[in-house]
Amino acid sequence: MTAARRSGLLAVSTGALLWGTTGVPVAIIHARSGLSAVPIGCLRLVIATLTVALVYRSATAARALLRLHRGWLVAAGVGLGAYQALYFVGVQDVGVTVSTLVSLGVAPVALAGWAALRRRRPDRFALLTLAAALAGLVLVSVKPGTASGPHPLLGLVASLAAGLAYAATTVINHRIAADGDAVLLTGVTSAIGALTVLPVAVAVGLWWPADAVSSLWLGYIGVVTTVVAYALFYRGLQTTASETAGVLTLLEPLAAAGFAALVLHERLTVPGLIGAVLMLVAIAGLYIHVPDSDPLPPPER
Repeated sequence: MTAARRSGLLAVSTGALLWGTTGVPVAIIHARSGLSAVPIGCLRLVIATLTVALVYRSATAARALLRLHRGWLVAAGVGLGAYQALYFVGVQDVGVTVSTLVSLGVAPVALAGWAALRRRRPDRFALLTLAAALAGLVLVSVKPGTASGPHPLLGLVASLAAGLAYAATTVINHRIAADGDAVLLTGVTSAIGALTVLPVAVAVGLWWPADAVSSLWLGYIGVVTTVVAYALFYRGLQTTASETAGVLTLLEPLAAAGFAALVLHERLTVPGLIGAVLMLVAIAGLYIHVPDSDPLPPPER
């Protein structure tokens, strides 16, 4: 494996691990301020947009990027906002367990199917890796006493849509990542994503919390789990196949479980520990035997 490809795998994996630390801050912000998940997600994207704007201090680069990839960037930004909002609806209506399993589980399967449709049929090792990762996801996500939400059917549909939206956005991101500037791509898609979820966030109740702890956690999820994590993800997609990235991002629930155990003192069950091992074995397998990445299209000058 080339150094560039190994670096891409590491970048996607690190981004997924950072995404996995989002859940605990969201729970803390909600408990302390009363903000619900969609407004928190909107504020997260606004903070990310402002952070990137401070880095560049000029809209020239963003305008140039929009001229180059306007349609793809709009689709990626809308997808970012949509799958975040749909996942939150799923959590509310069908519960965390089912929503996580459906939304995160369907994405790598959909990406593998997309690769097959493009006449790049997954080999036996890739299918085995995907199966191990999904089995691990089930074991890590399912906890005793987890109750379903008030509207199971609506929540299930929303979770399925979230997973498909994430898969589609990954394919789009893989295309626009060819243009290179991962931080700028993160800022532009975050801005579009924020505008996408803003009407829902306002309808639900959007405000900035007066509580300092909530504000600090909002800063964390806006800068670390959005700007840093998505910039790493875009960087990794330059040399990593979409379907491989889909499996690697299953590290997110594993990181979430570990972070919750560390901060909230939640305990992993024995099946959860077995699932964690399965997922780590699957991820390690990708580092040892990774399929070739999709050829990235040249920039459309």
